[in-house]
Amino acid sequence: MTYTLEADNRVNLKAKGTERILQNGANILSVINGEVVLGRAIGINGDVVDSPITKASEIINIKKQFEKYEPRLKVHKVTYEADHQRGILKPCVEVSIVE
Repeated sequence: MTYTLEADNRVNLKAKGTERILQNGANILSVINGEVVLGRAIGINGDVVDSPITKASEIINIKKQFEKYEPRLKVHKVTYEADHQRGILKPCVEVSIVE
């Protein structure tokens, strides 16, 4: 089964099983490198802010983040949703749970 993840700042501390794994993946997409005090390397690359994005390098970065910090999720596809009016580019990641 595949799931689509987007950045999500909501945290359910009682999440278990599949919900917890998916929440961990959404959390990776929600933070920028350096924001997590005891995990400075967790999160997406903040260097893309205010600079032209190289989608290929960001896709590789996202895949590496999932491999390192949530290996129970396999990344199948990374796309971006653009909100031109607000100037936001959000990664959307299609994943499946590794059994």
